[in-house]
Amino acid sequence: MKHKLISITAIAVLLFMVLGNSIACNPATTYTLTMSSPTGGSVTPAVATYTYNASQVVNLTATPNSGYRFVNWTGGGTDIANATAANTTITMNAAHTVLAHFALGTLIANVPDTNWTAANPPNYCAPLAMVNILGYWDEVMGRPSAYNVTAFLVPSNLTTVANYVGWFMDTNWPPNPARANPVPHAGTYAKDILMLTAGKLDYVFWDAANNLSCPTPVPAGKVSHVWTGANDYVNGFPFIKTEIYNGRPLVVCYAWWNLIPATNVTDPQSGQVISVYRWGAPSFNSSSPNPVENWTGYAIGENCIGHAVTGVGYILNWNPIGLGVDNWTIVHDTWGTTPENIAVPWTGAPWNSSHAVLPP
Repeated sequence: MKHKLISITAIAVLLFMVLGNSIACNPATTYTLTMSSPTGGSVTPAVATYTYNASQVVNLTATPNSGYRFVNWTGGGTDIANATAANTTITMNAAHTVLAHFALGTLIANVPDTNWTAANPPNYCAPLAMVNILGYWDEVMGRPSAYNVTAFLVPSNLTTVANYVGWFMDTNWPPNPARANPVPHAGTYAKDILMLTAGKLDYVFWDAANNLSCPTPVPAGKVSHVWTGANDYVNGFPFIKTEIYNGRPLVVCYAWWNLIPATNVTDPQSGQVISVYRWGAPSFNSSSPNPVENWTGYAIGENCIGHAVTGVGYILNWNPIGLGVDNWTIVHDTWGTTPENIAVPWTGAPWNSSHAVLPP
């Protein structure tokens, strides 16, 4: 009986040793998760390298800084449950280096920035601002309902289109009395920018079959379209934000335009440089080296001439230069003396009106 007990005990010890060695030789599979340092926000887990068991699910959280928004996660492949969600998970089926991407506000990419040249008469800011939108839908986005609205003129030659649009906007009081405002003026009334019978919508509709009594011949290849639009004289920033959020650049008008440069910031998502300005004292005209514009003698509203720019972006709750948290519009000015993307604060802005258009 003793011999049997000893044998059973020996076998048990032997099995324990074999199984123990087997377990020791096959440890659990692990993978590393490296959280990279983002620009414009922070992440959870924090920036570092972590080790997790295979198939372990890890929570990911991206928190944008003030003025920034979360865009997406990269580096996790299909192991990230939702790459465009700020709060998501990653399943550790492999080693990953993950980066959260943030953008500085919302910016519509590739909107043309047409500037005043000697080819355009003074006070042509409104036609030029609208031409950026025409070129965007036709030549950048290739929208079928904007096909050849610019008559084959590439963005670098959009100043030529602006000269056509300026007639339809009654800019500088064209010679046709039927299209002139009651009082002769230099420039454009806000109400002339968009509305049918005196504005950009007429230009879009204009072709050989719809001549509209324009004294200038229809440019070769010009195609007629019917667009819609909306004017805003009341809502201001919320209207601008809604249009840009939906991917529609628009014309934004100010009673005057006197800006002081403050700093430059690079959008980490697009790489675009945003030139930050603050408002200077009220001004009533501009002169060389800027285009000559006269903003005096007209009340805020539909009859205001003011200065027109193209709205292409916005930033919410941002404080880039220590002037206090504010909402900002990003615009393309029509002066060659200013940079492409200008951010101006909403507080103190001499905003007059906004004019949105959309090809159907």
